[in-house]
Amino acid sequence: MHLTLSKILSPLIILSLVGCGGSDDNDDLTPNPAPDSSTTFSLAVSDAPIDNAISVMVYFDQVELKGEGDPIVVDVRDEDNNPKQIDLLSVQGSDFELIVDDMDIPTGDYTQLRISVTDDSYIEMDQGTFPLQVPSGELKLDGFTALPNVAAAYTLEFDLRKSLVDPVGQQAVFLKPRGVRLVANHEVGVLEGTVSMALITDPSCTALPDINAGNAVYLYNEDISDLAMLGDDADEPADQDEVSPFSTATVSFDESTQEYQFQMGYIPEGDYTLAFTCQAELDLPETDENSEDGFEFLISMPVTVMAEQTTSVMVE
Repeated sequence: MHLTLSKILSPLIILSLVGCGGSDDNDDLTPNPAPDSSTTFSLAVSDAPIDNAISVMVYFDQVELKGEGDPIVVDVRDEDNNPKQIDLLSVQGSDFELIVDDMDIPTGDYTQLRISVTDDSYIEMDQGTFPLQVPSGELKLDGFTALPNVAAAYTLEFDLRKSLVDPVGQQAVFLKPRGVRLVANHEVGVLEGTVSMALITDPSCTALPDINAGNAVYLYNEDISDLAMLGDDADEPADQDEVSPFSTATVSFDESTQEYQFQMGYIPEGDYTLAFTCQAELDLPETDENSEDGFEFLISMPVTVMAEQTTSVMVE
């Protein structure tokens, strides 16, 4: 079952996470600590999608928390020993799916979180279906501090526009950790909005083969008014003045509202710059694109995201 960020952030759910113990499935994974030396740990998965994938199936089989003592290893396979299977394209924006649910862990510092991904993972695109490979078979992320009586509820947020790489000459697609981040649910909010028809029908957009393809918004965690400073998703900025995006989201046409809409989930509280382009399909993850390559932004605007709230904007 897929859930939404507004549900996981609700005070009632947060209180229930603090007040209840670990699930029966995980009781034998950790010791029984004293009441003030434990908390609950939850881990969910969400995604910021890309344009050219039909499905991105990722199979998770193990989560490991490395801390001061022995690592805590959580087996997330089902009762039939099958890995946890999630289509990342089904948990877009503020939607999510849990892979670890309300498990007791000791309080303290955890230096690293490792998520094991199996070789069963694959990506389906118009060109066919290809193996999806993760370097070393696991995602290695920074850790966190587990505090007494404070639920350690986190989300693994994928930005597929950054993390998916299709190497030339190889019959596989790589999922790299550069577009994956771990966020604390109580520190993030949702940014959503609509893009005006005037931007969608700009001559630079209508000249493209498909008016509904390549529309995207890019989010930068600086206040930037100069469009030339807004960089693409390359590994490294083109020069010292170019700023790399923090996150991206696809702008899609909603048949019911007849509007072009987007949503970004799990954005840390703060001030940002939001920019729109209709040429996102030209933005390749390992090379730098700019106006000379046909990739540019039409407009940018300042936005502010508040933790545990939804911010709605009109891009026009």
